[in-house]
Amino acid sequence: MGVGSDIAELDPVAGQLTLAERTFDGFPGAALLVERDGRGKGLNASGQALLAESAPAAWDQFAKQVAAVLKRGDAAVEMLSLDPTAEAVIVPLADGTALVLLRKQMLEASLRGALIESRQRFKALVEISSDFAWETDAEGVLVFVSPQGALGWSAAALLGRHAREFLVDPTDFQAQVFRTEKPIADMDVWFRRADGGAACLGIAAVPVLDANGAHKGARGVCRDLTADRARDQALARARLRDRLMAHIVRTMRDEIEPARALSAAVSAVGLAVGAAGGAVLRRRADGGAEEAARWGEAAPQAVLDTAAARLSAAEEEVDAIQDGCCFTGLATRYRGAANGALMLWRVQADGPFSEPDRAVIADVADHLGIAIAQVGHHESIVQLSRIDPLTGLLNRRAFQEELERRLATTETADRPGALLYLDLDNFKQLNDTDGHGAGDEALQAFAQILRENTRSADLVARLGGDEFIVWMQGINAVVAETRARAILRAFGVLTPRIGSAEHPLSVSMGLALYDPQSGESPAALIVRADEAMYAAKEAGKGQLRFAAAHAIDGRALSA
Repeated sequence: MGVGSDIAELDPVAGQLTLAERTFDGFPGAALLVERDGRGKGLNASGQALLAESAPAAWDQFAKQVAAVLKRGDAAVEMLSLDPTAEAVIVPLADGTALVLLRKQMLEASLRGALIESRQRFKALVEISSDFAWETDAEGVLVFVSPQGALGWSAAALLGRHAREFLVDPTDFQAQVFRTEKPIADMDVWFRRADGGAACLGIAAVPVLDANGAHKGARGVCRDLTADRARDQALARARLRDRLMAHIVRTMRDEIEPARALSAAVSAVGLAVGAAGGAVLRRRADGGAEEAARWGEAAPQAVLDTAAARLSAAEEEVDAIQDGCCFTGLATRYRGAANGALMLWRVQADGPFSEPDRAVIADVADHLGIAIAQVGHHESIVQLSRIDPLTGLLNRRAFQEELERRLATTETADRPGALLYLDLDNFKQLNDTDGHGAGDEALQAFAQILRENTRSADLVARLGGDEFIVWMQGINAVVAETRARAILRAFGVLTPRIGSAEHPLSVSMGLALYDPQSGESPAALIVRADEAMYAAKEAGKGQLRFAAAHAIDGRALSA
């Protein structure tokens, strides 16, 4: 029977459903009756409101869905476009109309949707927080891996294999992570890549328990931290270099002696890179190399000679293993030119120096080039302060310092010697008549005579004006007199070419013999030789006189 009946009942004869008014007032949703031609009638307030609010296009689509159900002839449950949030029960009636009951989705559907959404959320969080997820059984065999695989391995290549097989260091401690029995928040493990490389993985894992609480495996997530760890190491090396360079620069700035600054620098970098010893080489004017500073344990001389030779041959970097020793050397530069090298070594068992080590060494070598140049400048200044600029001989202060040092050193103080004090006669008249240029030439010629008639170990100096002094180590009176008279003869050859007939240029000498048992001071020795020189002048100039013997407690000691 159609709509409009007063009761809702099943006709036992016709088997038809009849509808009574207010039958659907208590239904928790919209109740509609849809005619064959698509017209609809609301059977309760919700149905009437739905009809009033539905757009024509939406209703037409809804009517088509109902017509399809009527055509099939069976009741159906469908989601309708008319209200996507509702679920519709469509029941065909005997008169060709359809009863449509709409209600919001049932609890099961809501729970299913929430579960799907939760899983999608969990999946997204896992994907953005890690590179891959995994699960193992109680033995540590991988039973689940993210579909995308990991580190170049496909998921199929990982599944069914023990996690230990993929560890760089397959120790029990590392492998235990993949079958942990307690939560692990963060742990670094080195994992083999498919291409043979290694990756540092940060792992978080929890144990998996069965229904009885027994351990049956573990699951976790991994993130590739290789780039992060490399960056951390680079930052650590940069901080180390900064501290090292600050220390070296501060030492070079505060240390008065540049040579000590070199020693401090090589010790600092040696300790920083784990070297056993090191040295700083200086390039000589002839292109060879000499040691300027040394630190730590000695290396085989053959190793040092090899490195020095290669660095002297303009090699910028030397790395080699020789005689059980690993050594590395880098050239130092100043104003674009190589001026030395920094060398470091350690025993072969400790392995060669790494690239990070060489990076630190290179930074220090750049600064050492400046320090080596400073050493050269310092030596030049010291040399200038000790050398007479006109003759190139030692000056008075340098001679006195060196003589005091030698007579205070056991090795040389126990040996006899002789001090020769020399003064050019009539030198003032030469300056007055021929000018100071002629006087300078005479002084330079006399300095050359002294060089030619002394040994390299002797001390030869110009005390000032026309006074000179010579210390001859390890000779007796006979040899000392022979040397002195040889100087007189050589100057005699020079005399006709300088000076004048009225005031001939000659040299007066005083010779004082030194007895190592006398305890005579350098100052007293010089005074004796000076007095003997004046005695030679008073005797007619151009002569040699021996100084009186040194006296102790009023007793004269023969020299």
